[in-house]
Amino acid sequence: MTGKLREGLFESADPNLGVTAPRGTTKARIERAALQLFACHGMDGVSIKQIAQACTISDGAMYRHFKSKDELARLMFEAIHARLLQLVAANIRADASLEQTVLAVVTAYCELAEDDPAQFTYHLTHRNYFLAASGDGGANPSDVMSARVAMAMERGEIPVGDPELAAAMALGLVMQPAEYRIFGRIEQPMTELIPVFTRAIMAVLRAV
Repeated sequence: MTGKLREGLFESADPNLGVTAPRGTTKARIERAALQLFACHGMDGVSIKQIAQACTISDGAMYRHFKSKDELARLMFEAIHARLLQLVAANIRADASLEQTVLAVVTAYCELAEDDPAQFTYHLTHRNYFLAASGDGGANPSDVMSARVAMAMERGEIPVGDPELAAAMALGLVMQPAEYRIFGRIEQPMTELIPVFTRAIMAVLRAV
């Protein structure tokens, strides 16, 4: 992704709200400062010194909480990745239909995008890096979609094909608008578009 993030994207964020650390702690302030810098400039474009300056602590204090910038970046990514899966799990039952599964996954991404744009932007822009580095990145919301699509194909609910391709096409209907939202090309909040995304994904899955 290239371009300028939409104005005020992170303005409402609480500087004391971390990702893994308790709210108001120095560690939480480090995480929030790093999260926003990484989301704006990319992990490679940000130094430890810049993170320390952003949360008004010394470089040495940074290293008391995190061994390295890479460790900080990885721990935050893994926590956000896990949060997405938790959001999916909170909105889905074991016997959920295909449409209910689609709705749960769409809702998870859209709620995170509006609830914490910095977390969502960081996860979106660094997902490929961390998943490639770790091999799988842990449990993945995308896997929930792929598994349910494969089941729907086996049951004859949708046309038979490559479930990974179908799931990727489906999720693309959410992720591309999410990028547009980050850069201000779409003004409407993602959470207001959940029904639209769900209908569009179901239409794609039935047509593939």
